[in-house]
Amino acid sequence: METSTTSRSETRAAQNTISLARALPATLLIAALALPAARAAPPPTSVAPPKGINLGSTSFYDGFGRTDEGFTWLQYGRIEELDKISGPTGADNPLFKGTHIQALVEQTQISYASNWHPFGGDAVGIAALFPLVDFSSHFASDSPVKLANNGFGPGDLNIGPFYQSKYYMQDGRPVFAWRTQWSAYVPTGSVDTSKSINQGSGFWAFTPYVAFTWVPIPNFEVSSRINYQYNFQTSTLQSPPPIPGFVYHNGQAGQLLYGNYDASYTVLPNFDLGFNGYALMQLTPNQTNGVDVPHSLETEISLGPGVRYVFNPSNVLHVNLYLPVMDRNATSGTQVTFQYIHRF
Repeated sequence: METSTTSRSETRAAQNTISLARALPATLLIAALALPAARAAPPPTSVAPPKGINLGSTSFYDGFGRTDEGFTWLQYGRIEELDKISGPTGADNPLFKGTHIQALVEQTQISYASNWHPFGGDAVGIAALFPLVDFSSHFASDSPVKLANNGFGPGDLNIGPFYQSKYYMQDGRPVFAWRTQWSAYVPTGSVDTSKSINQGSGFWAFTPYVAFTWVPIPNFEVSSRINYQYNFQTSTLQSPPPIPGFVYHNGQAGQLLYGNYDASYTVLPNFDLGFNGYALMQLTPNQTNGVDVPHSLETEISLGPGVRYVFNPSNVLHVNLYLPVMDRNATSGTQVTFQYIHRF
């Protein structure tokens, strides 16, 4: 099976299907700093959704997972080159010039499928994802705002039970399978409250998903993974805004709906070529001290090509490229992911 999580900057500090955390959305924070009186103005964003989520890390044949008892090891790599911080309309934020934020993410996932088959041919198990993230950030010398990063450190742990369906067969071949996992992000990641870009979020999150793969004709598959995420309230504040009269008590990132999708075709023996993408929509605004932060909803869409190579039934490699198509209240750029799957 495949599971994951990237990281971004003050609008979105990167973490790949890890639990990397995003820092403060810079667009809203800086706008708040310009206000003379915080009491008469809307609150600034103090906590935003983590970017330690699975945006693009899983792709081809995602719904087909292990149904026999045993362990599966998945190794993820992710490179993000982020060169834009956008505001609510999607336009570049003029407060950031010469933006270059790099995130190098390494994630190790271990999953175990038990010998319990509730409906015959299916599997129940547990999976855990352990991320490590290295950040670097640079801005033009005349940039009004520059974001400091927390360097290298662990991201938030993602862990939870899963259910893998049996493989539905037609004419002797598998044509459909699905999986669901009910997991949590545990705030074990590194957080330096003096930095804007951190590996850890500083709060718990509940993030169930459902993944499926459909193979309508031989050698052609369509897959998707749809995630919902509820972020819990926290009193941890990264890089507190020095607004006169503003006293921080707590913050809560908005709820998210996001997913990965792909289609691929086997063009050569053991080699698949396809396209992939991901999309994120923030459902509810961020809150500071229990008050909604206006214009804080995030939207993100990326698309690109991908390949899959099957060394043998126990070893598979995926490589995906993502290019930004739409971004609002986000930090965006080019992203490359690698996924290696090994079944013991």
